[in-house]
Amino acid sequence: MQAAPPTLSGLSEKLLRRPPSLRELVTLVGYADDYAWFAGLVRRLFPDEAEATLAAPDLRTRVERFANLFGGKHFPLYQPYFEFFLEDGDEPPWSWLRRGIPFDLMGFGYDGLHELWNGYRDGISALLLLAKPPDSFYGESDEIRVAWLESAAERIPQQTLQRLPEGGIPVEELTEAVKDTRFEGAAKAASWVFAETGNFFLDHSYEDGSYDGFADPWEDEIIAEGTEEWRRASALMDSVFTLADWMEEDLPVRFAEMLDTVLPRVPEQEQGKEDDDHDD
Repeated sequence: MQAAPPTLSGLSEKLLRRPPSLRELVTLVGYADDYAWFAGLVRRLFPDEAEATLAAPDLRTRVERFANLFGGKHFPLYQPYFEFFLEDGDEPPWSWLRRGIPFDLMGFGYDGLHELWNGYRDGISALLLLAKPPDSFYGESDEIRVAWLESAAERIPQQTLQRLPEGGIPVEELTEAVKDTRFEGAAKAASWVFAETGNFFLDHSYEDGSYDGFADPWEDEIIAEGTEEWRRASALMDSVFTLADWMEEDLPVRFAEMLDTVLPRVPEQEQGKEDDDHDD
């Protein structure tokens, strides 16, 4: 049997495609200029995939396909942003996309820091116990460290926690102490959580209001810079996650093993002086 002529090869798919809903028609007509901009963006960034993306049977799928393509090639876009404007927004998501790139930021905001042990992985939370928070860390570095230790005591023996230096190890000293050991991810975790990596994705959070997500246009130079920045962020996070995976296999034992390796490398470190207010 001969193959269907090229002009008919996509006919069945086109015949099965449903017509746009009334809501979609209203949206397309009402925001036609913004949609034309969005279609041009998709064609500029993904010339090989553009037509298939824009031919999706509904507007939601078109936007989701674009976000997936962009995240796979460059860096992830902020998914809650898309979910809101696809479901509840007064304007379609491409109108908001025109205002700037919705970066997916990985920094820790105020609430995230205070709920570290309950909202994030135990392995990452445990790594933070080694480090001393910056003096200006939300104005309450001592209080937040005490809260972290109280949560840690539910998972790690108290006698192990008492080996920690009082107040924690400054990140600079911790970085040197873990150098060329399997625990390098501990210093990276501290710099990430304390927003001291120098990396855009890791040092900012929508929660703390330090970035609104609409400052950067979809220019090739900015996208290229963001792609390289995300590559560095991913490498740091992978290092942290790899260590966290290993720690979580047996947190009490492996936390103690980490202390055995790191503490002797810390200059003038004092063990057994950690403030245990939660035992009083």
